[in-house]
Amino acid sequence: MSEGKLFVPLVTPLDDAQGICVASVRRLLHSCAPFVDGYIPCLTSGEGWRLSDAQWQAMLGATLDLAGGKTVIAGIEAATTEQVVARAWLAERMGAHAVMFTSPFAPGLTQPQIIKHYRAVHAATSLPLMIYNESALSGNEKTLPTLLAIAALGRVTAIKDSPSVPRTAADIQALRSAGLAYLIGWEAQLAGALGSDGNVVSLANLEPGVCRLATVADQPRVAQWVARLDERFNLGADDWYAWVKRELKARGVLASDYLVKEDERP
Repeated sequence: MSEGKLFVPLVTPLDDAQGICVASVRRLLHSCAPFVDGYIPCLTSGEGWRLSDAQWQAMLGATLDLAGGKTVIAGIEAATTEQVVARAWLAERMGAHAVMFTSPFAPGLTQPQIIKHYRAVHAATSLPLMIYNESALSGNEKTLPTLLAIAALGRVTAIKDSPSVPRTAADIQALRSAGLAYLIGWEAQLAGALGSDGNVVSLANLEPGVCRLATVADQPRVAQWVARLDERFNLGADDWYAWVKRELKARGVLASDYLVKEDERP
């Protein structure tokens, strides 16, 4: 299989005042640039669900300014459809190339409600849409029929898949046949048996070259390498983004390893 795409779900560098540290964003993008196809600010690795409107806009703006012509996909993690629509509308006007977003934060949300959510965002912007399938944050997960229904909307181009139950090869083929680029969202699946169109994993903030190699399936040695890095950087922890920030600070990429304060959430 040919090499796939690599998009970095960026951590969010902060300064002492909980603003975006633009110098750190510049160093982070510079360290990743030789290996990646683009950047996704404000997703889960970027503590997207905690970001205030001002922080979200500043991080997206800094990424767009410093991307050097690479693709910038605006990550959106907000509790309601209305909040996602508002940020998608703003992302389009700021110049983002696409948006990637979760379901609303509502455990027990029905599959028809999830489809309605994606239809509403689709109607609100002309940008390409990318699905983020997960359950840890939103409290709900999309079934395969739901994903296929969302894919039929027309401008839905890709899925970052972080399912609670491992995806089968047949499921992936169904998603790809529906027109979705399939992007692996778990480090543990990189360079493994499942074919994909690339990956979106937090490890890419630290080791983008390894993650680039791991866009190709069936590489046991690369998979073992990723597993060692996964353990070394504690990427399986609930606060994996904190560990990534600490390592990036130790390397001199980030000026601080501050986390977004809980009370900064919109």
